[in-house]
Amino acid sequence: MNDDTPDSAQELADVLQDVRRHLLWQEESAGRTLLVDAKVAAELQQQRAAASSVRSMIARTKAPE
Repeated sequence: MNDDTPDSAQELADVLQDVRRHLLWQEESAGRTLLVDAKVAAELQQQRAAASSVRSMIARTKAPE
């Protein structure tokens, strides 16, 4: 069975979103005692996704040698 199907990817994204919400709630409730700041982690993930997207675009535009 392929774990990279759109359904499993969406399920994983949903779980990650739930974890982010929980971490933000915990941070708001208990203060900044977490080892990872959930807001910064979300920003880093967006930056990685953007960088990956740019790399993919560049790879598609390169002509085979």
